[in-house]
Amino acid sequence: MPPQAGQARNELLDWYQSIPPITKAIFTLSIVTTVAPALGLVSPFQLILNWNAITKLQLWRLISSFFLHKLDLGFAMNLYFAYRQSLQLENEVFAGRTADYLYFLLVTSIMQLAAARYLDLYVLSDGLMMTLTYLWSRHYRDVPMTFMFGIRFKAQYLPWVLVGYSYLTPGGSVVGSLVGIAAAHIYYYLTTTYPSQGGRRYLSTPAFLQRLFPQTTARGGFTAGGGFQMWPGNQQQQQQQQPQRTNVFGGHSWGRGQRLGT
Repeated sequence: MPPQAGQARNELLDWYQSIPPITKAIFTLSIVTTVAPALGLVSPFQLILNWNAITKLQLWRLISSFFLHKLDLGFAMNLYFAYRQSLQLENEVFAGRTADYLYFLLVTSIMQLAAARYLDLYVLSDGLMMTLTYLWSRHYRDVPMTFMFGIRFKAQYLPWVLVGYSYLTPGGSVVGSLVGIAAAHIYYYLTTTYPSQGGRRYLSTPAFLQRLFPQTTARGGFTAGGGFQMWPGNQQQQQQQQPQRTNVFGGHSWGRGQRLGT
């Protein structure tokens, strides 16, 4: 007997409910903020970063500008790309530490908003995706990647490959992406690189976030190769894992697709 439609819907719902909270929020907000203007439910100009409007208490723009995309095939590819990377970050790098992952996003978002004020950026979705990409590439720097036409490189070069691809795409803009990379680099340096060299840790998750999202002992997560593995919680041990060869979309053979806004 073929599976009933109700069973398919339940499987989809089970999958959605299984997504960890921060990744679920990124995934959901990206879809809602992008699809709503495409359906004419709201004007995209009501969602972009407009500082004059923000001073008039249209504060939602501080959030919606990070999730607004052009609805096309490139959006679907980028959404899957962000989902895969955020899922690994939340399940592995920040395993059991939801507050720390949220703090990473808050800190890097504030940096991007400050830069956008002076660079006249109105949509920060490219920057958000690049913060995820950069941090992911630092923790999985030795993962072998395959890009368009079979170009192979290590994951540590992924952000720059994507920036180069955007630059070569007609009408592409890399300013937002570079701002996202810079924000993630500052966060990584202050929380990982500098403290490992004996320096002070200048960024620590505030107590109120830790109370909202208490740390758990969970260390499980999906590996870069797509399986399930229990991680020991040490970042260096995570980097020493040898996952299977993958491409920038997690095992499929297509390229990254058109950059958003082109």
